[in-house]
Amino acid sequence: MRNIVMARVDERLIHGQVMTSWLKVTDANTVLVVDGPSASNAFLRRILFAAAPKNIELQVMGEEDAAAYLAQESPAGERVFLLAKTPGPFLRLIRGGIRPQEVILGNMGGAAGRKRFSRSINASDAEIGQFRDILAAGVGLYCQMVPTDPKEDVKKLL
Repeated sequence: MRNIVMARVDERLIHGQVMTSWLKVTDANTVLVVDGPSASNAFLRRILFAAAPKNIELQVMGEEDAAAYLAQESPAGERVFLLAKTPGPFLRLIRGGIRPQEVILGNMGGAAGRKRFSRSINASDAEIGQFRDILAAGVGLYCQMVPTDPKEDVKKLL
């Protein structure tokens, strides 16, 4: 399996916090965006590639391609940072045998069917069920906007 140094849910995907703070603390050199709509839309892909630092290898894949990619051995020195808009892709990767040590919840904004879960997390009932399933699979799940914030264990919020 590839060397996953972080798995983060953040609906904004590539943006300032991820690129300036999280990449530094994880020392990641590869970012894998797991998002089918972005992977299949040339315009969205161009935006993501334009936002990524030039020294980072960026991959944008749907879930099946991401699972196959992550199942491979990492080249020497590779450090992969996973990003998804919602917890669903990570749950499906976990069920498929790809097991990050933990998933960090960043920003999930308000939308129809979502209610406030924590300071920066709004989640639907289905997404809250996915949180429970990630935890039940033995993967840690935390809320943390920036690296200097303390991790908030999602178990305590459910």
